Amino acid sequence: MAVPIQHIIESVHDASRKPERLILLVGRPGSGKSKILRDLASMRGWKYVDTRILITDDILEMVPKARPEQAPGIMSEALTALKGEVILLDGIEVLFTPVLNLDPMPLIKQLSRKHTLVVAWPGDYTDGKLVLDYNGRTHYCSMATEALPVIAIN
Repeated sequence: MAVPIQHIIESVHDASRKPERLILLVGRPGSGKSKILRDLASMRGWKYVDTRILITDDILEMVPKARPEQAPGIMSEALTALKGEVILLDGIEVLFTPVLNLDPMPLIKQLSRKHTLVVAWPGDYTDGKLVLDYNGRTHYCSMATEALPVIAIN
């Protein structure tokens, strides 16, 4: 496998000492991100989560303008209920669905202040920028990543 599991485990340990406990596992669709997350869940007892379970009825029923402010609290409660030392978050593409009216990266970063997250990012990491491959479209997410662990797989 292109990314040693041990590297991810070490990154989780390092991130545990930071305010935002977030590691991005970046790879194109089909690169094996989900398998790596499932293997980590099996080996370490960490919680594998499909992001769709975080889009609860409470979030769907609220006024779209309220979602960016209220969704993080609802999602954080759902993650807390899992009682996981580390949450392995897969399928984050759903957060980019326009009808949800969410700003995914700030949302994920906010969740990582309370929960240690390893997030499968579908796309590439190029020239210091995250590139999201979602529904055949490419989205560029410009953000400072020097303080954020990014593990790219091929």
